[in-house]
Amino acid sequence: MKYLKIKDLKSWKRISCLIAIFGGLFFLITTIIAMIIYPGGYSFTNYYFSNLGTSKTVGTSEPNPIASVLFLLACVIAGLSLIPFWVALTSVFSRKPSTKFLSYIGSILGIISSPLLMAIGIFPGDTAHAEHTFSARFFFLAFAITIMLYSVAIIINEQYLNIYSYLGIIFSIFIVLFLFRIFDLINPLVQKIIVYGFMVWVLIQITKIWKLDTR
Repeated sequence: MKYLKIKDLKSWKRISCLIAIFGGLFFLITTIIAMIIYPGGYSFTNYYFSNLGTSKTVGTSEPNPIASVLFLLACVIAGLSLIPFWVALTSVFSRKPSTKFLSYIGSILGIISSPLLMAIGIFPGDTAHAEHTFSARFFFLAFAITIMLYSVAIIINEQYLNIYSYLGIIFSIFIVLFLFRIFDLINPLVQKIIVYGFMVWVLIQITKIWKLDTR
């Protein structure tokens, strides 16, 4: 993946990887811009990502038209970009029936999480609280289970170092603790650690897909 070549675009798996990378970068850059222009100032440690998408700002209740649109676009693009990634990831675990089964279930849940991620942006937390909360909770739950399933598959897959599995299991438990608000006082910061950590996890899997793809 060091140098992108035209022939790489002949592989649907590598195209899937590039789409996922684009979606991740788009989410990262767009949300950072939204934080910068957030009316009244955005607190990285005290505000959730979802606060970027509300129609009015936290505390001051100022109109938030631009940042909310950016957050909407970030969630929709990221959600769409992950769908082909989940399909491509199953190819890494196709050698054994056990890992194939785990990867299929994991990717199905991953694909289910994609529209939930999009819904987080589509339904603002202030004007559509119930829909937003439902989408957010089940998005995090779905990809926590997904990472756990893939972590088990990684243990079985000799092409991976077990450290990736152990980190995935710890990460999944961390997400569940977040959902149960164990880190209540620092939950907004923990959410960002989870989101950025998920990006790193996806990038690790992308490098594996890219390396093993023979086109």
